[in-house]
Amino acid sequence: MAPAALLREMADIAPDGQASYRFWQRGGGYDRNLWSPEEIHEKIHYIHANPVRRGLVVRPEDWPWSSYATWMNVGEPVVPIDKQSVPAIGP
Repeated sequence: MAPAALLREMADIAPDGQASYRFWQRGGGYDRNLWSPEEIHEKIHYIHANPVRRGLVVRPEDWPWSSYATWMNVGEPVVPIDKQSVPAIGP
């Protein structure tokens, strides 16, 4: 995606007409405790899908700054992660 097109996609126009450029939605978010391996994996998948939901890419692996390739063992790993520290799901 060209830089100008990317900026248009990231534009957030406030009710007063003021423009800002964000990857994330407005708001501060909130902290959450993750109590199970299932919750941890769900949040990892949620994060990988953020650029898709925002319309910046079609697939998570298309986002160049993602850990998706490393997580899924596909393509060229760009962002290193410590997969051994993530608890496995299931028995």
